[in-house]
Amino acid sequence: MSKVAKLSPGRLAALRILIAAREGGRYAREVSSDLCAAMALDGRDAAFARRLALGVTGCSGCLDDALDAVLDDPRSLSADVRDALRIGAYELLYLGTSPQVAVSQGVELARMCAHGAAGLANAVLRRVAEGADAFLAAEDVSEQHRAMVSCARRAGLPTWLVRRIVDSLGEDRAQAMFACQLEPAPIAVQVNPLRSEAVEDALAADGARSLELPGAYAVDRVSELVRSNAFAHADAVASDYHAQLIAAAVTREGSCLEIGAGRGTKTFMMLAHAERRDLDRDHVALDLYEGKCQANAQRIECSGLGEIFTAAGDATDLDACLTAYDEQMGRTALFDTVFVDAPCSGTGTMRRHGEIPWRLAPQECDRDLPELQLELLREAACRVGAGGQLIYATCSVLHAENEGVVSAFLSSPEGAGFALRPLSVALADAGPAYADA
Repeated sequence: MSKVAKLSPGRLAALRILIAAREGGRYAREVSSDLCAAMALDGRDAAFARRLALGVTGCSGCLDDALDAVLDDPRSLSADVRDALRIGAYELLYLGTSPQVAVSQGVELARMCAHGAAGLANAVLRRVAEGADAFLAAEDVSEQHRAMVSCARRAGLPTWLVRRIVDSLGEDRAQAMFACQLEPAPIAVQVNPLRSEAVEDALAADGARSLELPGAYAVDRVSELVRSNAFAHADAVASDYHAQLIAAAVTREGSCLEIGAGRGTKTFMMLAHAERRDLDRDHVALDLYEGKCQANAQRIECSGLGEIFTAAGDATDLDACLTAYDEQMGRTALFDTVFVDAPCSGTGTMRRHGEIPWRLAPQECDRDLPELQLELLREAACRVGAGGQLIYATCSVLHAENEGVVSAFLSSPEGAGFALRPLSVALADAGPAYADA
């Protein structure tokens, strides 16, 4: 295979993103925009760089398995050279790039990291190319486990996690999820109803298509929204459409305690829907971290959508977290709606956050997170007023964190007075504009 003389800008940017994310302890998605801008990449190269960097991140364990199988001493690789080889292997295994291009470009990436690594990269990536089909088919695995391992490798996921997803969703739904796991995640935004006109041009430039939920749009990109400062000025927020549905369902008349508010994306969306529906409501946003509470309050103030009360603390002890609010109210506050946006495995957002699958451990999904989620639900139930609603949401697709936690809660003393209610009913109650969302 002949050497390609010039390294493509997108591949070089992808390598720099991976290195910067690793060395800075940051997410690749966070690093990518600033780095692509600093390199003055055009839209096509920037998109390719992000596709490579996020894809490599999401498939990192499988890529390492493929590389380590053909390396004489996997431990001898520097971290930078490994990142370079991962990019080449990702192109060979998952993007269908021609071996000639993937290998030669991978060699140039490795050369950027260490001049003496070029020969090693050439040999290793050639062997990965030759064994790509066999690796994805898991021919190196016993026949008993081959189908599951092959499924995991083709999706770029840990085998243990694939088993749990299949057990949780069933074979058909799990396979549908795996089939799109390596595709870019869809992008959606929710618009501030007070600023709709201000973002019309940016939405159009970003290819916006109106979704069934009021204020929600699918977009091809957010470059013009970013350039116009729509996010910085709280004219809109970027949010997964399913998260938008949850926020709409949670929005009701009266008082609301939002547990796990983070930086306030769902807070913003709830206040946006309250504005559209002209609801009179009080909102308390609670998060573990004071910095996130401050960011939430600042965005809501900037949005013009109303006021919120923020509280920081561990939501397994709500009396301690809400001391100041209770004092302000002159009593132990009970709420019409308590929304638990629970910390979770995030397995429903792996297309967007490729770091998730390779940072998780089985014990977290099987025991640690469900135990915490149940503790949060039981504590939250004590703050629901008569006739009120307790809404529980995760970004997980795993049974243990969803149905398992809900079932355990309903069987607990705190859950005895609650009954299940479908999300579709809550959306229908919001009015005709929400019923078909």
